[in-house]
Amino acid sequence: MKSKAPLILSSALLCAAFAATSAEAPPSSKSAVAAIAESTNAILQGDSARALAALEAEPATGFLGKDADYRACMLERYHASKPVLTTAAIEDKFVRGVLDDYQDYWWRSMAAPAQRDTQEAALLAKLHKRLGAGAAKATNMDEIEPILQAQLEQHGYHAQLGRTQPLRELMVWRKQDTRMYDVQLPDGPYTVRVELLDDFVSRGWTAYGRCERGSAGGWATDKALYAVVPSYSEGLDSEAFRVVFLGHETQHFADQNAFPGLAPWELEYRAKLVELVQGREVSAKRLGYMITAQSDDMSSPHTYANKRVVADLTTRLGKSPDAVSIDELQVAARDQLLEDTRERKARAAASATAK
Repeated sequence: MKSKAPLILSSALLCAAFAATSAEAPPSSKSAVAAIAESTNAILQGDSARALAALEAEPATGFLGKDADYRACMLERYHASKPVLTTAAIEDKFVRGVLDDYQDYWWRSMAAPAQRDTQEAALLAKLHKRLGAGAAKATNMDEIEPILQAQLEQHGYHAQLGRTQPLRELMVWRKQDTRMYDVQLPDGPYTVRVELLDDFVSRGWTAYGRCERGSAGGWATDKALYAVVPSYSEGLDSEAFRVVFLGHETQHFADQNAFPGLAPWELEYRAKLVELVQGREVSAKRLGYMITAQSDDMSSPHTYANKRVVADLTTRLGKSPDAVSIDELQVAARDQLLEDTRERKARAAASATAK
C-alpha cells in the first residue's frame, strides 16, 4: 500500500469495520455473554482494566467453550506483570521485533489509557532505534511509518499503519489479490476495487486486545476497499461479507468522495445504517453489537456511532430498534440514512452559496 496510508488513517479517511463472527454462540449464560460484550466495548475504547472488571464480575462457570477460553486468555494477558507478546512463531527477526514493539505499546496503552501519549512516544523511540539512520529525520509517528512500511515491504510483508482510534495501528499480511465488485447502496450502485488481504501475522490492536477473538474486518480509502479475508469465516459469498464488509466499506468509499472531511464517527454512523438496511441474517447480531457497545467518547468512533445510530432509530421508530421486525428496521435505517444525506447536501450547498 502507499506510504500515504498513515496520513489517511490519522485524518479518518480510513476506518475499520468490525466484522461479525458467523459461528453460533456457545451456550454460556446470558450474563456471561453480556460480560463479553462489555469487555469488547471496553477494549474498543482502549481500556483493558474495564474489560477485566466486566469478565471477572461474572462466575467463571458461566463461560463455556470458546467463551471460557476467551475469559481465561484475557485474564492471563492483562493480569500479567509485563506486556504479553504473541510473536514467537514469526521467523523474520525484523518483523518479529517490530510487532514486539507494537504489542508492548498496545498492552501498556490499554492498561493505562491516560498514558497513551507517553507510550506512543516510547514506541516512536523504539522504532527510531530499530530503523536506524534511515529514520533519523522522522520527528513523529506519521513521518516514521512510511519508512517502517517500506522496510516491511522489503522483508516480503504488506502493512497498514496509522491510527485506528484510539491507538496506533499495525496490521501485517503476506498475500493480497484484487477483485472488482458491484455494490448497491441506498443512494445508488457503485463499482469498487477490493484488495483481498490474507496470510496475516498481525490483525492489529483490536485483535491483540481481545485475545484474537475478533479484529477489524476491513477498511476503505477514497480509491479502494481492503478486506481482511480471515474475518469472514463463511467465505466471500456470505451475507456477512456482503453486508458487514462490502456494504459498510462501500458507504465509506462513497462518503469519502462525496463528503470529504467527515469525522470518523460520522463515517461509521452512516456505514452502520447501511448494514441495517442490507442485512437479514446478520442484522440482529449487528444491531445487538450496536446496542451493547456504546460510549459518549468521540475518540472511539465505533462505539460513539453505535450510540447515535440506536438513539436516532429509537426516535424515528418510537421504540427500541430491537423491538421491531427486520422489515421495519430496514425501512427506518434507510430513511435515516437518506435524511442524513439530504441534510449534508443542503449544508454543503448553503456553504457554497455563502462563499
